[in-house]
Amino acid sequence: MRAYWILPNRDQRDDILASDGEKIVPLRQLIDPRLRPEGFSHGVPSELLEKCGPKQLDRILFAQSFPDWRDHQRLFSVLTPAGVDSSGRVVHLGVVFILEPHERPSFDLSCAGLPQADQAYAHALLRRLASPQPEDSWAHSVLELIELPAGRGSATNVQLQRAVVPFNFLYALGPNGLIKSNAPWRKLRSRSVIVVMVLAALGVWLCERACHHIPRASVSIGAVTWRFT
Repeated sequence: MRAYWILPNRDQRDDILASDGEKIVPLRQLIDPRLRPEGFSHGVPSELLEKCGPKQLDRILFAQSFPDWRDHQRLFSVLTPAGVDSSGRVVHLGVVFILEPHERPSFDLSCAGLPQADQAYAHALLRRLASPQPEDSWAHSVLELIELPAGRGSATNVQLQRAVVPFNFLYALGPNGLIKSNAPWRKLRSRSVIVVMVLAALGVWLCERACHHIPRASVSIGAVTWRFT
């Protein structure tokens, strides 16, 4: 497992900075932009910020999962708002994991190498995910996303209606918080129904063909001919 912190862009740099817990370098040096999966985000999407509003910003946790990213590795990220910059623009802090098959994200990470302004947000993020409170639905949604089978494809913990690519998702954002969704399973159920219908139609067709090809035997008794099937 490799884990990198994505640091808030408080100075509006052209480069997004990241850290392995010790040194700080541009994120592009750790994950080549050309290799990032389509739809990968290094910040909380604006539609979630708009829907939650200023009072709920500190509760948001946005997670993405890209199974079988490259060489069967999985890319998993979690992001959260981390205050605002000097212009009042929301900035974000997160952690991205590069996982080998059967590896899981670990939230026992070091924050010592992060800038002082970011350490409190990093500690809060790790604490919420390592020991989630019962009422913290955002943290639980992230942990559920970790367990989502790879066969579900690229997924997010919360629905994005303005995503550049389609994602499966576990929850939708309602007026009173997160709402459990069955969306990741609907496609599977729909496909199962279609398969069953096709197999049933095929069975009927094969039965009819078999009936038409059964040879008919006939027995003549006098002037009367009896036919048997």
